Amino acid sequence: MNRYQKLAWWNLIVITFTIIITTAAIVIEFHIRGYSTLGIYFIAPLVLLKFNRFLFKKPQSEGGVVSDERDTLIIKRALAFSFMAFWWVFLISSFLLWWFIGPRNSVPTITLPLMVFAAGLFMKIVCSAAILVQYGRTWKGEQL
Repeated sequence: MNRYQKLAWWNLIVITFTIIITTAAIVIEFHIRGYSTLGIYFIAPLVLLKFNRFLFKKPQSEGGVVSDERDTLIIKRALAFSFMAFWWVFLISSFLLWWFIGPRNSVPTITLPLMVFAAGLFMKIVCSAAILVQYGRTWKGEQL
């Protein structure tokens, strides 16, 4: 398993863990009080995504290979796919928000930043999954 696969797995694990504990906190508090303001504090584990460079360092030796052409191509494809998915999800969520709320009502101020935050997490998830899927395939002329 190379560095990019480790990074992708780390991203997926941290984001999944954060979604689970945040959802649990919101559900429990909503059940107890009838509303929830505590959920924003449970997104703190996302700070762990910033420790990627310390956890999965590049090789220190001069002869160590960081990445080759295949790795670069996989990263470019994963980023292109995640950007495309981001814009589709953001566009669809904007229209769905307009459809559900209606043209004569107003959108709460917290809604739009939460949409951007969720879309950013979605983009990170899609990019990590695309990296893992592409590394899982075998290419022409490769042997296992």
